[in-house]
Amino acid sequence: MKQLIILFFGICPLVSRAQTVEVKEIQVEPYLVFQNYEHFKRLCLSSPNSAVEFIEGFDFAWGYQYQLKVEETILESALSDGTEYEFRLVEVLSKTKVADSTEATLFLDSKRYYQDLDNGEAATNDTFKMLNDSTYLYFDAVEIEVPQKLQAPFQQILRGEKSQEGHFVFLEGNRIRLVKL
Repeated sequence: MKQLIILFFGICPLVSRAQTVEVKEIQVEPYLVFQNYEHFKRLCLSSPNSAVEFIEGFDFAWGYQYQLKVEETILESALSDGTEYEFRLVEVLSKTKVADSTEATLFLDSKRYYQDLDNGEAATNDTFKMLNDSTYLYFDAVEIEVPQKLQAPFQQILRGEKSQEGHFVFLEGNRIRLVKL
């Protein structure tokens, strides 16, 4: 009997930590946004009607606006990084390509972490990887074409001399073109 009581009280805290789950419709913008996270910087989803940052089971494509049905779980208590919600894709209700002339903004920063890393890990701190003389992979998520007229100020960002917002238009797939800094 004593073991049964211990088992019951050991399980009770798990049962009492109930979470609220709701199925809802949300909109997801055609671009990712830059976020200063707890220990590093990252790109995450953007929505005008939800606190969504990531959706389990969702394959995002640049240049498409989405209407989604998601399962939103409100966590009983926020995680150490401030996360209060978890999202899981239920259904893609619509996926609409935006016009090629649609302009979006994205903050550009050459460093993933807030501090410099040791020589052995320094490469993991770089958010840009050069693909060719005018195209860079940013956060392993989007290819950014940089026209010749913007190369000089863009190089300052690459060298970590400054960080700033860039204005872009959408190309094919996960490729965007920088049009203004």
